[in-house]
Amino acid sequence: MLNKLNLQKSYDKVKFLTILQFILVLIAFVAEAFATKSVFYFSFIFQTTILLVAYNFYFNALSNLFYSFWNMSLVFAIYYLIAMIRNFTVIEYPMIGTLFLISLILLSMSCYIISSPLYYPRVNWWEYDFRFRADIKCWAEVDGRQVKGRLSDLRRGAACLELFDHMNIGNQVQISLEVLNQHFTLYAEVRSKREPIIGRSIIYGVKFVNNDLEQKQRLKLLTNYWRESKKIKIRNKFAAVRE
Repeated sequence: MLNKLNLQKSYDKVKFLTILQFILVLIAFVAEAFATKSVFYFSFIFQTTILLVAYNFYFNALSNLFYSFWNMSLVFAIYYLIAMIRNFTVIEYPMIGTLFLISLILLSMSCYIISSPLYYPRVNWWEYDFRFRADIKCWAEVDGRQVKGRLSDLRRGAACLELFDHMNIGNQVQISLEVLNQHFTLYAEVRSKREPIIGRSIIYGVKFVNNDLEQKQRLKLLTNYWRESKKIKIRNKFAAVRE
């Protein structure tokens, strides 16, 4: 599996960190069992089985970009934290506690990298009223045609492009829009594809290709505009509720 990973890609990097995290935790778990002489009890076999099954579900959630990945990450973070404190303070095995600490750091790094709009977009599924959504209307070139779309969740040089038309992962896409009386043309690459419930648009995770300084400045202006627009839409929504 490891030889198939391309560590230049953020998604493969997260997979690698998750595998490394699992190896360190398994070593720490077994070492603690030997140190406390609990390795000879049935509870050790039972806990090991649960750990292996849990990691299998966890890696499957990551591979398929299920949102359950975040719930399981929280559970593992709590487990690492408790195990680390136990080994540092109660049973006093600092080397084992250090392994759990490193695993917690690797988990935090993985969650930060994978939280990009490319993989886990912050889409308000519950918000059907477009008056209160900070989406930016745009046009995208698909198979030589200009189709209507929306940009949402602009963060970290990436965004979600919502279209009803199909594109393949790896496709280059040209995005045109008008903001503050300025016409923008941005270039991006499709990195992920998420198809929601029937009747909803397809969500593409796109990475902007900043070829020159002008492109970078346009993207920065667009991102700041989207953030401010989002804040204004939230204030307007709560103001409408109070009225």
